[in-house]
Amino acid sequence: MNRRRYFVSILVLVLSFSAFYHLSLCLVSQLYCHQAENFFREKHYDLAASCLKKAGRYQTGDYEIQKELGKVFFKLGELESSASRAFLLTQESKNFYAKALDLNPLDAETAYALARGEARLEQLYQHLYSGVKETPYRPLPYFRQATRLRPNGIKYNYALARYLHKKKSEDELLAVIRHLARIYPSSYNYLRREPFWAPIVKEAFREGLYEAINDNISVRNACMLLSSISGDEEDWLAAISFYREGLNYKTSLNNSVNYIHLGHLCLKNGQFEQAGESFFYALYISRSVENDIERMYALYKREGHLEKFRQFYQEARRHFIFSSQTDILVARSLIDTKQYQQARAVLAELNQEYPSGETYYWLARTAQFEKDWDSMELAIQKATVLDPGNSQYHLIFSDVLKRLKKLDRAGKEAGLAIEHRANPSASLFNHRAWIRWGNQDYPGAIEDWKSAIALNADRADFHAHLAEAYRKVGDRTLAIKYYQKAIKLAPNNARYQKRYLEMKGKGAKSNIK
Repeated sequence: MNRRRYFVSILVLVLSFSAFYHLSLCLVSQLYCHQAENFFREKHYDLAASCLKKAGRYQTGDYEIQKELGKVFFKLGELESSASRAFLLTQESKNFYAKALDLNPLDAETAYALARGEARLEQLYQHLYSGVKETPYRPLPYFRQATRLRPNGIKYNYALARYLHKKKSEDELLAVIRHLARIYPSSYNYLRREPFWAPIVKEAFREGLYEAINDNISVRNACMLLSSISGDEEDWLAAISFYREGLNYKTSLNNSVNYIHLGHLCLKNGQFEQAGESFFYALYISRSVENDIERMYALYKREGHLEKFRQFYQEARRHFIFSSQTDILVARSLIDTKQYQQARAVLAELNQEYPSGETYYWLARTAQFEKDWDSMELAIQKATVLDPGNSQYHLIFSDVLKRLKKLDRAGKEAGLAIEHRANPSASLFNHRAWIRWGNQDYPGAIEDWKSAIALNADRADFHAHLAEAYRKVGDRTLAIKYYQKAIKLAPNNARYQKRYLEMKGKGAKSNIK
């Protein structure tokens, strides 16, 4: 009995020691792996490789360590400037990846990494041995293996498609495109930017979308993409039909944007009644009716049907409550079609109910189109009174005052435009500088052109204007200095060269480098 207990005790100790030893190896290995991860993140790739090799000594059968070594050496190969050295590092990366795949042949990520490494080796080999037509490297089997292990891996299928295009394997490329369209219809927006995109590829993608619909895979997206493809081909009837069909799936996702888009497709096809129905439904489910009605206005304008917009808007007013400011859209549509008298009537009626800066702004724009500068001045002045914090209104007021030669007031309004702009632009300071110049306030013009240059030092004309302002105040040295800067920025400008030489003295030669 005692001997039996003794034997059991010895066995427990041996098993415990064995387990402890194995765990200690795992722990040491993990510590090295953690160090390697930190080194890799900090771009110390040599140190990361050293730590991973140490980790591999303690865990010889861990495929993750071999895979990480492959990643580190691939990175080192990418960073190496010498092609021969890059080739050796990439070959070493491949060896580690190959060992990792032997340890875990079901890991698609490792197969994909091997494919990338093999493709890189193929590229480097062709560079190093340019006279050799065939290379011993074959990435394609690894790309295929990655997609077999993970058939729905989008990244792997993208890479396979690109490589097949490179190798001119058209039939297999088209099969991959059909597969991508079937499993991930949204890949259309990515694939259409690829060099291999062509009518035959688009047709393969379309076939894949039909397969997705038949197999009930992402039907909504597939239908909407078929609509988009039809729209690109200007087949508006098909585009409308597919989009309507898509709206029947996952109906909880439908919102006003969807129905505005459907209405836009109808507009493009001249189906104004159907467009109106879609737009009405969009307003019915809209969370922001006034923003959406403005989007509709933009679409009618883009398609050249502003008269139809006014008809739609008048009908919409009977069913929806809009603020009086939304009626400005009607005035804008009249302005866009050069019906200025009607636009003024609409805006005048709005001002009687609810005067606003925006209404007077559009009255000013109407007057501007008619070149009625006095009316424009009066309207934009009222806009600045009703909305004094609007920088744009002050700028427009300043501009019309400048046109009417009312320079003192124009300068003040330009100052308000600058004051009320969160980030004043160089052009704003340039605008006020010219007003001050016209008013013979040359020191003020100098300050403004300095501010303009501080914001945009690459404008040669700003330097030239500043030079002329310094000439006006009698500072010839600074005038010459700024003409030098202007010529450096615009060396072919004959006027700058002429003015510079005049200031340097008759017969002087330019010494600008």
